[in-house]
Amino acid sequence: MRRAVFDIVYQTIEKNGHSDEWFHRVAEQDSVRAWNGQEKGFIRRASYGTIERAAASDRVIDHFSKTPAVRLKPVIRTILRMGIYELWYMDSVPVSATCNEMVKLAKQKKFQGLAGFVNGLLRNVARADKEEICREILKKCRRESEKLAFIYSVPEELAGLLIGAYGKKTAEKILASFQAVNPVTIRVQTANARTSQVQDNLIKAGIRAVPCPYVRHAFRLSGVERVDELPGFAEGHFIIQDESSMLPVLVSGIRPGDFVMDVCSSPGGKALHAADLLDGTGVVSARDVSEYKLQRIRENVRRLKAENIEIKLWDGRKVDPEWEERADVVIADVPCSGIGVIGRKPEIRYMAVQNAPELQSLQRDILRGAVRALKPGGTLIYSTCTVNPAENEENARWIAEDLSLRLVPLDEDLPEELRNKMTGQGMLQILPGIHEGNGFFVAKFIK
Repeated sequence: MRRAVFDIVYQTIEKNGHSDEWFHRVAEQDSVRAWNGQEKGFIRRASYGTIERAAASDRVIDHFSKTPAVRLKPVIRTILRMGIYELWYMDSVPVSATCNEMVKLAKQKKFQGLAGFVNGLLRNVARADKEEICREILKKCRRESEKLAFIYSVPEELAGLLIGAYGKKTAEKILASFQAVNPVTIRVQTANARTSQVQDNLIKAGIRAVPCPYVRHAFRLSGVERVDELPGFAEGHFIIQDESSMLPVLVSGIRPGDFVMDVCSSPGGKALHAADLLDGTGVVSARDVSEYKLQRIRENVRRLKAENIEIKLWDGRKVDPEWEERADVVIADVPCSGIGVIGRKPEIRYMAVQNAPELQSLQRDILRGAVRALKPGGTLIYSTCTVNPAENEENARWIAEDLSLRLVPLDEDLPEELRNKMTGQGMLQILPGIHEGNGFFVAKFIK
């Protein structure tokens, strides 16, 4: 099992992979497929937990090792992170089993010469008092951002960004939310089923379905093991979608008969939401940059039986002559640093700040192409799943100034608890830990 955990953690952190993708890759291996649910559960918890706590584990390594974590061989660094996570956060695993398995893993990876180092460090960690070690590490932290980075296991640059943007108190709530368990949320496709019918069927199946606070026809579920086995899933009664990502379409003003373009559509949740509002009329052009992404859209469109969606391979940075000044609404939910969804994708924390400047440039290139598709008087919905002001408010100001679009107040389309001065100006920032759902930003413009 540790070899499977190693592959997921190593490929995710050291090779900048995606944790979900690598978990499913490993789970599909013949040697793993035959394992029982408890064994697969161990792999999931140990791998995702190690990824989440890697930044803090590196500080623990630094405390016990003369060689800092950043200078260790990536294989050894990964093994130590795994061992520290098991020792500190998985009480059901015996200390001897953890140490022995990590030594065995080092030898399997052709690092026999460092097996003693791995064994000695992990046994020192196991003998030490966890709370005392944490206090000693915190005493060495000179800055508030450094302290929060260790407590919540994020790079200091990320903690510093959040403190600078929102203040220490709010930053700490955001960081704490990354460690919370995220519920499964669904949005009912009302063309296929009544909302009350979906809720009743879930409750009968032993699933707790609580209405979402911000969006109608949406529920938070608990007691879910296999999403694809939920009643109504195969029939296309609903789609798995975070409540925050429903907000762009909620405020879009889409009406029956409209032509809608969704420029970065995969996996298709917003396109399907838009199609539902169109009530069988108009058209949604759902597009993305790769066949892999289009396949995800097709799967959802097929399952939800939406017939007014066209799916197109297209780079959003380019102007589509077939759609120039054709769209009533353009939805631009652009690639972003993803800070708002770290609670679901723990590896995002490690590259979010470094990637932001390059992403802001890409976002603006996509917006230049997207605006050309809008009719005069058409609506642009700009959204991201981040809480970084450079990708959010700064881009909103840039859209207004450089693309000559006008921000439109959001208040009439939002529930009262989300209305504030910012929404009155045409922008909404959902902060995890402060609001319900993942972090998200939405701005609405008229051409």
